[in-house]
Amino acid sequence: MTPIVPSNIQPAFPVDVSDGDVRSQMIELLGLVGIPVEVAFEESASTDSDDFSFTDLSYVNSLDERVSSILIEPIGYTQPLPGVVCVSGTSGSAERVMDPDYRLSDPGPLIGWGRELARRGFVTLAISAKGTEGRRKSPETWALEQKHLSPYGRTQMGVLVEETLLAARILASREAVAEERIGLTGMSLGGNATWYAMACAPWIAAGVAVCGGVGSLASLIHEGDPERHSAYYYIPGMLRYFDHARVVGTCMPPRPFLMVLPTKDEDMPKKGVDSLIPVVNEAYAQSGHPECFEVYQPGGNHRFLPKYFERMVDWFDRHLAAS
Repeated sequence: MTPIVPSNIQPAFPVDVSDGDVRSQMIELLGLVGIPVEVAFEESASTDSDDFSFTDLSYVNSLDERVSSILIEPIGYTQPLPGVVCVSGTSGSAERVMDPDYRLSDPGPLIGWGRELARRGFVTLAISAKGTEGRRKSPETWALEQKHLSPYGRTQMGVLVEETLLAARILASREAVAEERIGLTGMSLGGNATWYAMACAPWIAAGVAVCGGVGSLASLIHEGDPERHSAYYYIPGMLRYFDHARVVGTCMPPRPFLMVLPTKDEDMPKKGVDSLIPVVNEAYAQSGHPECFEVYQPGGNHRFLPKYFERMVDWFDRHLAAS
């Protein structure tokens, strides 16, 4: 499709932001409210198997919406373990991420990957996040909410990030979890949640964004599918200040961050990803930890494949479990 806006458009009133202010400006653009260290939550059900404890949790976001989640903790652990918040794509849910049968549906999504990650030695907490179809009600109400939040300086992406970080605080509070070893991961919508949340919260230890739409917002606007994303993805005013590469390059290093972005991913043109890589590589090199940033670009489109999951597990094994 033909781009909606001209290719030579320039930001209105561009602002030069110092590296030290990028994170605070990103938080402001998202309209991200403060994340408390201690988060109230309710447990509605808990069951045990031979090896794991499964707990249904819920907590409330700043819009007074209740967020449902599923926690998996090992039974009989001898020392605190790394914890990972798992966020599904738009069509997913906590239940699908934690399905007991780990499998790739055909031709659909990867099922049960959060539970499989728990089997690999991590405490996992999956959330049915803001923006998933089960919470959107309808495309019309989703679009209307974005319109009504905008005058207040709030964004749906910001609420998604908020919910992800509240889940991370809950995970860090568990006795089974080493609070300094909290990771984030997710597919598509969950990949958005992962990288924005990690950029905003320096206390997150590591992240893996799978098909997370990170590369260049400008590239997506001018070279991507203009109908691919709803308005939640387009942070108002962001390009007045910076694009994705500046955020990742200033807010992530030296913390380990893996991007999985297939070359034909409909959510982000390859050109946008390629423009980010050298900027962020240089930032990680200057931090003294070039090994802590990686972009995996297999052939293919917007899917979560088992080989991507194995990359995720390997990343967390090296950079989260071993820390």
